[in-house]
Amino acid sequence: MRSKVAQQIQDETPQEVRIFVRQYTDIVVRINEIMAEKGYTQKDLAAKMNKKPSEINKWLKGNHNLTLKTLAKLEAELGEQLIYTSREHAHA
Repeated sequence: MRSKVAQQIQDETPQEVRIFVRQYTDIVVRINEIMAEKGYTQKDLAAKMNKKPSEINKWLKGNHNLTLKTLAKLEAELGEQLIYTSREHAHA
C-alpha cells in the first residue's frame, strides 16, 4: 500500500512532469535495448556520434533534455527507430 506522503507527492507532481518522465524512460530503455542488440557500449555510441562519453551518459541517465534533433541523430547512428508517432502507426 502506498504511503500518504508518496500519494501526496504524486498528486502534487504536474501531469507534464509525469508524462516527461514516462516518455524519457521509454526512450532510454529503447536506446539501451538497441545498444545491447548491436553490442555497443556508451563509449562506442559516443565515438559514432562524435560526442564525449560523459554526454552520452547524461542522456542515458535522464540528466539531459533530448531534443528532436538529438533523437534523430541517435536514430541515424543506431539504425533503429526510437519513437513512433500515431501517423506512422496508421500507415504501418
